[in-house]
Amino acid sequence: MRAWRQMISRRMANMFNLNEKFWKVLSLALIIILAGLVIYLGHTTAELRARSDYEPNYSQPAAYRSSPLMQEEDVGGNIYWVADLVEKALPFVVNVKTSTKPKSDSAEDAGSGMYKELPQDERGWREGDPFDWFRERFPWVEIPEPEFRQPPIQGVASGFIVSEKGHIVTNAHVVQGMDVITITLSDGREFDAELVGTDNLKDIAVLKIDAKGLSVAPLGDSDALRIGEPAVAIGSPFGLEATVTQGIISTTARDPRELRMEMDARRVKKLIQTDASINQGNSGGPLLNARGEVIGVNQAILPYARGIGFAIPINEVKNTIEQIIKEGKVSYPGMGITVQDVTEENHEALRIEVTRGAYVVQVNVGSAADRAHIEAGDVILKINDVEVRTTDDLISEIQRHKVGEKVTVLVARGGSKDKLKKVVVVLGELDQSEFRPGG
Repeated sequence: MRAWRQMISRRMANMFNLNEKFWKVLSLALIIILAGLVIYLGHTTAELRARSDYEPNYSQPAAYRSSPLMQEEDVGGNIYWVADLVEKALPFVVNVKTSTKPKSDSAEDAGSGMYKELPQDERGWREGDPFDWFRERFPWVEIPEPEFRQPPIQGVASGFIVSEKGHIVTNAHVVQGMDVITITLSDGREFDAELVGTDNLKDIAVLKIDAKGLSVAPLGDSDALRIGEPAVAIGSPFGLEATVTQGIISTTARDPRELRMEMDARRVKKLIQTDASINQGNSGGPLLNARGEVIGVNQAILPYARGIGFAIPINEVKNTIEQIIKEGKVSYPGMGITVQDVTEENHEALRIEVTRGAYVVQVNVGSAADRAHIEAGDVILKINDVEVRTTDDLISEIQRHKVGEKVTVLVARGGSKDKLKKVVVVLGELDQSEFRPGG
């Protein structure tokens, strides 16, 4: 019995020793963890104090040289520079509302107007008069001729004031075919506008209102633009007047042909691309630089993309604006012909011998070319001894002259190499109605 008790006593002593060792180890571990935590918190506190003592300088000079138009004190040092710019710019930005008058047409020309490009069979009608079938079967029933009434077409766009006399610039496509043009100023005043003139090739129109106390937009230098500099667009997207959007100049020289726009020496040669939001209704409004100067006329967007808008560089249309204000129009020299390129690939199909030049497809009756006896089927090879290899060459060379000037034209009659003839053409004025604004 005594032995049993001694064995139990020894086992309890061993267990006590084990528990004592366990608690000593656990205590030591907790002390180490606690010490580590104290050290970590002390280090973090010191770092936070160090950071709180540092005052960052967000207006440090850029690593790259700034443009004269973009000094740090103009933009970087003033977080409200856009608001300051807009306060000065809004008075010269206008809202342009356009509309046509209701028109009544007889059934004979009911295909015009809003249904002009929609064939009748696509509207579920039979070809011809929709009542012909009824009249054939019931000739004794008198059916009055239907009257087709074309509803008025309304539009909204933007523009900017360029003279104290009330001249306003917008896009030509904004006012094309419109009967009524109404201008709303930033102060709420409304005026009926007169169309002074348009340039369809450059998509520019000049309007005029009879108003006083107008703010005039300063015109900048679009040739000095840099990719990445700020840009501000102001206009009336979807009729929301005085809408301001800001972005950058994405590129300064976008080729219009990349956008499937027509391109020749008479048209805008390059477009400004910006990510400042431009939508329907911004057309004709100004694109501004950081100084609040107009450096572009907002013109187009890619409907399937965001952040991609285009403006006509102001330098490309300054002369156009001045000419319209002074003369009511822009005059381009022309010959009154329709031409196409001659190439190695198509000259056989055209049944001509020459393999380069401008092939005359059509000669307008009474035109400069008609008076000089140029004929359809001829190929223009030279203008004043300057070789013409393409239609672009022909147009570019003609644009070096003025309406009324004489040029000597070398043609291959009927495209024959053996029938070369020189004729003198007195350049006439190009009929711009043949061209859709903006290409």
